[in-house]
Amino acid sequence: MALILVRYGEVAIKRSGTRSLMERLLMHHILSGLRSISIDARVTRSQGRLFVEVPDDKIKDSIDVISRVFGVRSLSPVKAYEFKELNDIVNATVKEWSELIRGRRFAVRVHRVGSHNFNSMDVAKAIGAALKPFSAGVDLKSPNIELFIEIRNDKAYLFTEVINGPGGLPLGSEGKLLALISGGFDSPVAAWFMMRRGSYVNALFCSLAYPIDVINFLRVSHALFSRWSIGYDPRLFIIDCSSLISEFRAKANPHIWSVLFKRILYEIASKIAKSIGALGLVTGESLGQVSSQTLHNLMAIEHGIDLPVYRPLIGLDKDDIMNYARRIGTYEESMRTEEFCAIFSEKPRTKVTVDELNNELRKLDQGLINNLVSGAVVLRVSSAKKVINELMMSTSDVEINHVPENAVVIDLRSRSEYETWHYPGAINASVDKLVSTVESLGRDRLYVLYCSKGLSSRWGALELRRLGFKAFSIDINRLRRLL
Repeated sequence: MALILVRYGEVAIKRSGTRSLMERLLMHHILSGLRSISIDARVTRSQGRLFVEVPDDKIKDSIDVISRVFGVRSLSPVKAYEFKELNDIVNATVKEWSELIRGRRFAVRVHRVGSHNFNSMDVAKAIGAALKPFSAGVDLKSPNIELFIEIRNDKAYLFTEVINGPGGLPLGSEGKLLALISGGFDSPVAAWFMMRRGSYVNALFCSLAYPIDVINFLRVSHALFSRWSIGYDPRLFIIDCSSLISEFRAKANPHIWSVLFKRILYEIASKIAKSIGALGLVTGESLGQVSSQTLHNLMAIEHGIDLPVYRPLIGLDKDDIMNYARRIGTYEESMRTEEFCAIFSEKPRTKVTVDELNNELRKLDQGLINNLVSGAVVLRVSSAKKVINELMMSTSDVEINHVPENAVVIDLRSRSEYETWHYPGAINASVDKLVSTVESLGRDRLYVLYCSKGLSSRWGALELRRLGFKAFSIDINRLRRLL
């Protein structure tokens, strides 16, 4: 068996009862994560440390899992030696490291717990003197290699690696939350931050372009939760919000659609959060990043919501957020995601008042929010991959890799993007005017749609097919290559 020493930071300074609870949670999540990849392990506690025993041939996989468990500050694969006197430790280090340091400058770092007739400096000096003949010398400032010894009572643990963990608190130590997650960069990072602070996080997604945006949401959610929610299988709530598009267009002021949509999301999330015992909502809002995230608009959106709204990214800029997305592993999936702009105005208001927003809400069908909540589809993260594959199969024939002769090509991007570059002969149309544009051109034509990242064009092609048109989507980069 191989041995891994696990360090935890904040947990160690809690009062005894809280600390014991968090240590047990930490041990549970480590074992649960290892069991999920079929590794049998044993975890023991020892004065601010955990020791995990795993099979020798599973050491790398075990380190990968443990380094993603919230509450773990760092970890090291170690060799354990029992000793009776200092010379026993020195002999163990010579046996373990004499070849490793040959021709290299080294430094010895010692940490000691317990009662001994020597101190940490005594240990470092004795080991340094014993190993120096095998090396290129001792260098405490910029060594080629660092040698670590942790002495705990009658055992010495030798290691050369310190692998960082995420830190924070163990999942579940701070209750349950519901995160509003899209397929973009911000909201998954916000959910990760609250998980890092010990909360079980579930997710809510409002779909405007089913099934394409649902596929994107599930991909991002799977990338986040399957990697970081070790020991907990979150629930994913998916709501078909496409009815909001026609409702907004018929009744609401277009200059505040974005703010109105956010308010409805908060209302929906609040009802679902209460149904699962969640103690608050999590959003990816960063102050001033977009029009709906100004101080005025955030106040209007949150007014009347009777659950706390947590915004862990509120003071971060976009570069900060994207760097975190890279770190946690959601960046690549978020890069594939395009915002569906059917209910977002080109001239949004940045200072919507509470009264204005409430007046717009009163214009809408008063049973709308309850109807949306009652239609929620719920699945676990563990089943997300299966659902993604099923949805991908159902849309697999919508993609095309060429432009058929006599096809009508429609560019669904903004006018400015269209004027910068477009496929020769392509017609520029917004998503909300796609159907009327195509109807004016005739049902006997074949339509090929493209957009920035594929969401709008794939959804548009599926929507046209539902209405009886012959339509396909093509990737904009493929179009460029075809030219």
